[in-house]
This record gives sequence, C-alpha cells and structure tokens, in this order.
Amino acid sequence: MNIELLQTDTLTQAREKLYKETKNFELKIHRVACEEALGCICAKDVIAEENVPPFRRSTVDGYAIIAGDSYGAGDSNPAFYQVTGHVNIEEQALMTVDSGEAVQVQTGSMVPDGATAVLMLEYTEQYADGKIIGYKAVSEDENIIQIGEDMAVGDCLIQRGREINAKDVGMMAALGICDIEVYVPPVVTIISTGDELADIGEPLTASKIRDINSYALTAEARRMGMTVRRRLLVRDDEKEILQAVSRSTKDSDIVLLSGGSSKGNKDYTKKVLEELTGNVFTHGIAIKPGKPTILAYDRENCTVIAGLPGHPMAAMLMFRLVVIHWYCEKSGLQMPLPYMARISENVSSNQGRETCLPVQLVRRADGLIAKPIHAKSGSIRALGRADGYVRIPRNQEGLNKGALVWVEVL
Repeated sequence: MNIELLQTDTLTQAREKLYKETKNFELKIHRVACEEALGCICAKDVIAEENVPPFRRSTVDGYAIIAGDSYGAGDSNPAFYQVTGHVNIEEQALMTVDSGEAVQVQTGSMVPDGATAVLMLEYTEQYADGKIIGYKAVSEDENIIQIGEDMAVGDCLIQRGREINAKDVGMMAALGICDIEVYVPPVVTIISTGDELADIGEPLTASKIRDINSYALTAEARRMGMTVRRRLLVRDDEKEILQAVSRSTKDSDIVLLSGGSSKGNKDYTKKVLEELTGNVFTHGIAIKPGKPTILAYDRENCTVIAGLPGHPMAAMLMFRLVVIHWYCEKSGLQMPLPYMARISENVSSNQGRETCLPVQLVRRADGLIAKPIHAKSGSIRALGRADGYVRIPRNQEGLNKGALVWVEVL
C-alpha cells in the first residue's frame, strides 16, 4: 500500500496552503484606455470625482415652474403662467423662476434657480404671446434630476475585481475618466503529458487517444481572461517533462500539467516539481473526481504549478476549484452565482471525500431540476453535457431526491 497517496488535504486545506505559499505574489497592474477596458478586471476601485449631472437637469421638454403653482390644476381648472425665458440644451440658465412664471426647457437643459419641477409640454397650451396654461399638477422635483443624483462625488462606481462591461465604460465616459488601472491577465502554460496522447490533427494508431485536456484547459483559461503562452504535448519522459516545466516557469505565472500526477510507474509530475521547486505542498486532495492533484510554488520565478489529473472532467474541475479560485481571491473577481435546484434522484457519495457531482439543469414550471450525470471522470461526453456541478460535503452520505442543492455553473 502506498501510504503517501492517502495523506490528502481537504479542498479547503489545499486552498489555504496555496494562498499562504503565494502571499507575496502580486498580480501585475497596468493602465488601459477607457475604450480598451472592456472585459478587463478592475484593479482599483473607481471613485467619482465629480457629480453627474453637475447641474439640475430636465428629463423632459416642457416648462420649469414652481411646483406649488400647479397644485389643483386639471383639464377644467388650468393654471396660468407667464413665460419669462427659454433655456436651450447647451446653455446656462441665467434667469430665476418666480411664482407664476415659467421658463421653457428642453430634455437635458439646465433647470433655472427657483424652479422646483418641470411641467411636460404635452400638458400645456399657449393662449397668448408669452402666456401658457397648464392642465396638470406636478410634485416637487418632478421631471428634474438633481445635482449628483446619478453619480455623486465619492461614489464607488466600479469595484476592484469587477469585469468591466459596456455600462462601466459608459460611466467612465460620463465622468471624463480616460483610462483605468486593470490587472494584466496572468500568463498560463498548459502541458499535457502521456505517451498515449495524439494531437487533434494526428491519426490515431494502436491505443492512442486525442489530447483533450490541453485544449479544454486553454479554452477555460482564456474564458477567465488569462493569456495562454503555450500549449505543449509531452511524452511520459521525466527529462522532457522537466525541460518543459523548467522553461515554462520562467515566463508564466501559472503552469498546468495534466496527467502524471498519480503514483504509477510513469507518473513523474511530483518528482519533477520537487526537483524544480523543492516546494510541493499538496499531493492529493480529498475530493472526487480529482484526488491526485499536486500543488507547488516556484518561489524564484513566482509561478504557481498545478499537477492536474489526466481525466478531462477531473482536470477541469480541479483547475476551477483550486487555480481559478486562487485567481479570484487574488484579483477580487467574482465567480457567477450558483443556481438553486432540486436534485432529481437519490444520490450516494463517497464519505471521507467531498464529491463534485456533474448535473444537467432542466427548467420546469416549479423551478430548476438538477439531473445527475452518471459517468466516470474519464468520460468525455459527461464534460460536454454538464451544465454545472453540485458539491456534496465529505461528511454527508448523499442527497435525497427532491433536496435543494446549489449548482455551480461550468
């Protein structure tokens, strides 16, 4: 019996070790122009340094009046106003509105001092030169946006860790923010190991299978905004693996190896990482699938190294649960919120190990249903069919049909 493989960490312990080992690791930051910020991760809270709008602004075409002058007005009892001026949209309102007066304004115009509401043009009628009647009562501040009502000085508009979207770009433009500090996407190298692997363009011979993990992990890394430096396919040769990892740690923030993390005759990942870093702090995580996961940190090059299982589902889950989780902790990025659903059948679990159960989500009139996908971690189709996964704690026997569960979306 190999005792070493049984000395596993819980997922929480593995995460804590990784975070502790990388406490001095800092994601790089640079500034990008506002129009280039879409999809970037904000590295510093964006605080409003001016009010939007910077003046009281009308939201409609109409007349700026004192609201009290309109009280009781209606179709059969109109209010009468003297028009004392007009404010175009680009002009400063230099006049003041007194009782019984009205100043014509446009949508977006500055509202003159003294006015407390804007009466919409549709509810007015000119009955003489410079005189109008109003058929509607308006309340205080009706149809007026106050100074700073949209955005006020000191408001936090974009929080650190937020993925900047088109609406954020619009807010920055409104505030005259020309550029913003964002995180430089971490650089990732992905290495698939195995004599049995063929690249997708190669013909299959004997017991060869196509390399799935490097392509799937590359896509997932890019989806998270990371930059993939290289994707390598390496034989089960200790020297070749050593050379590939050594080269990659010099210019990558993260190195992912899939395969070779267990304890077979050709599983060299741990040995290589010990030789390169002397700092393998996790070998085995008490989770299914994904138990033979290895974590190391190259302190000299400040590179996180993860040896992931060779099975696609396990590799993808452990990349997400460990490495992406670490990246989110470092950057403040929030993962999508999970969905609540009801499990469609009784499910047993492996006590002593946390279980990640892949599921399909089915929408019904009474809510979402999570249908377990029963497949081994080596299943390719299961990876494509799964909408997400349910985490079953290590001390729980399983799930009863109809139980409410949280589904974390893949």
